[in-house]
Amino acid sequence: MLGIPTVLDRLIQQAVHQVLRPLFDPGFSESSYGFRPGKSAHQAVKAAQKQVSCGLRWVVDIDLEKFFDRVHHDTLMALVKRKVGDRRVLCLIDSYLKAGILEGGVTTARVEGTPQGGPLSPLLSNILLDELDKELERRGHKFCRYAADANVYVATRTSGERVMASISQYLSERLKLTVNQRKSAVDRPWKRTFLSYRMTWHRKPRLTVAKKAVDRLKANLKTILRRGTGVRASKLPSKQQPRS
Repeated sequence: MLGIPTVLDRLIQQAVHQVLRPLFDPGFSESSYGFRPGKSAHQAVKAAQKQVSCGLRWVVDIDLEKFFDRVHHDTLMALVKRKVGDRRVLCLIDSYLKAGILEGGVTTARVEGTPQGGPLSPLLSNILLDELDKELERRGHKFCRYAADANVYVATRTSGERVMASISQYLSERLKLTVNQRKSAVDRPWKRTFLSYRMTWHRKPRLTVAKKAVDRLKANLKTILRRGTGVRASKLPSKQQPRS
């Protein structure tokens, strides 16, 4: 669920973000592209294309199940404490994580997750998932991650299945996160979608926009265009009537 902060909380979160980002971002992995200055989804897709071009023609497509709703607070705060020693700031971040959800006039307590919609949430998610990045780097894997979408590129299906099993276990035991088995898979890159793009099967693969993304765009355009209402020329003021 989205957690939209009040104007005052948004201002404070942005201030905290501007102080914490220079502390954490320089240490993030180069293969992390989401919600970072100078990084973009297009760069992530290009990097993925490069890995396949280099011969890693199997992908371990990892999708984290309800990531923003299931962030373990204690695990995240332990990572924040590595570089933040001010107890007031730590208490402030902890209070934002545990802020309740107001729905239908009833406030529900939050015991896990980091609410989407605030300036601080993307940085906190990267702080947690940087542990996954470091583990993949330690194992020598080539990967691209954008927020909770991570693709690991390997040479064989056997290697991919081994990586999927071991990384799923790591995420569960160390970060208290769950891999969505229904949306995750070990497959050929041209059979999977990454950030609304697909690749061709060629040795030097080309990028194409995924069909679902095109269909979604068409549906959005139809919705927008339906909002307009036509006006007959005969009903226009005399100054606006077209000339014959």
